[in-house]
Amino acid sequence: MDMQDLSIYEDLKNGDYQAPSIYLAAMKTPLANPTPAVVRERLEKILQRADVDEIVAVEADDDSDFIHIVISGGHEDWDETEHFIFRVRFYANDTPEEWSYEAAEFRDRNLLEDERIEMHRAPQIMECETYFDTEYELGSQTSWALQLAVMDALAGECYALQDMVASTFLSGMWLAETAQTETLPSLDLGYVIHAITPQNPEAADYWLHTHGLLKFGMPELEIMRVERSQVSACQGIIQSVAMRLMQDPESWYEDSDDDEPMWVVYTEEQMIAVRLIPWQTALASNLLAPVKKGLFRDKVLPFGGDMSDRDDDIHTEPSLVIFADQDGKPQPLVDLGVLLDDEQTHMMLLKSDLETARMHAYAIEKLPLLEQCFHRFAPEEGQWGYIVKIRCESPSTQAVEHMWFTVLEMNGDTVRVQLNNDPFEIPEMQSGEVYTLPTDSITDWRIYSAPWQTVLAPDAAYVLRRYLTAN
Repeated sequence: MDMQDLSIYEDLKNGDYQAPSIYLAAMKTPLANPTPAVVRERLEKILQRADVDEIVAVEADDDSDFIHIVISGGHEDWDETEHFIFRVRFYANDTPEEWSYEAAEFRDRNLLEDERIEMHRAPQIMECETYFDTEYELGSQTSWALQLAVMDALAGECYALQDMVASTFLSGMWLAETAQTETLPSLDLGYVIHAITPQNPEAADYWLHTHGLLKFGMPELEIMRVERSQVSACQGIIQSVAMRLMQDPESWYEDSDDDEPMWVVYTEEQMIAVRLIPWQTALASNLLAPVKKGLFRDKVLPFGGDMSDRDDDIHTEPSLVIFADQDGKPQPLVDLGVLLDDEQTHMMLLKSDLETARMHAYAIEKLPLLEQCFHRFAPEEGQWGYIVKIRCESPSTQAVEHMWFTVLEMNGDTVRVQLNNDPFEIPEMQSGEVYTLPTDSITDWRIYSAPWQTVLAPDAAYVLRRYLTAN
């Protein structure tokens, strides 16, 4: 491997290199005769979506058992209609062990327990493959939403999905909920963060890296030499960087060494900026390698994510190592010490404008479910708790913060809430004070349920819907 050959990053940036998005669905009821005509008939369901204009073509592949689908549509903010191409096939579930309870043990993202138990029983598997549109803002997420809608329409009710790029399982009920949701799905559900444990549990040697971002036309992300107490914070930093790259795809690879860093986190003590370096460049430098002092010469010690961990094709794909920015120069995040310790530091992740808008839209779209739960199961200490994140603006500083409040009352257009933390830049508001605020300013929410033994967010709306139906 040529450690200095970074041309693949330019290929990725220019759209000349991209990973496909491949999903499998474990169907509950087989489609006995999946001809193009039958597939087209089932696809009629997606015409209800605002981002779909027309089913342009549904044709069989003469050289394989795939069926090709062309759909016209796109995001409401786009000036032109785009064409989205999918290929699908249906085949018998000849490998039920791949859908077993044990197989999902370490790859379960949103499976309900009955789905984990039963998914191996699926008589038929549906496969759907596409390449996301990366030319338009929100192109990849729109492509993703349409792929999921196509799968929901064709597979019908299913036990679970497999994301073959991220190597994760997702709930069949999540698929059904997402397919009928107007808001784009959360990027966090399109990839996974692996935390590789060091051989020495006390070592600052956790290796965090993603799988799944490549299908969105972005490089994977990683952080090396992470202390155990920093794992959670570093996972948050990866999420923040991924969201920022989704909004500004070209920001991840600059030719200049004096480009501006990316601001991703702020704490009570300081804001934290990061720099992104291709893993090849990072490993060829002395930024990461721990050194053991010797009598005659220094010895470089192995660490998670070094070349010994990259003896396969998976971990040699385009990936950027996240470093902290220190006076314009990169330094390992581990050097920030307690700033990344969740137990010692209150840390807030900076989200992109696009993600903030998406979260707001999704929280409002699914808010009726929270209201239904709130009025059925009133807040009770140790049993039921409801919090909402609300966009607040200071009249004096014009600063904007999204802060968490405990819900006391819900009255249609307004909520009566109690602020949970002191704001950073809004002097008019204080922790513990009670306010009446507009419902349409809610950008996120949580339900804490002891009887259900769970915490529910908008992305778990499908779980909440099931709970409310059952209770």
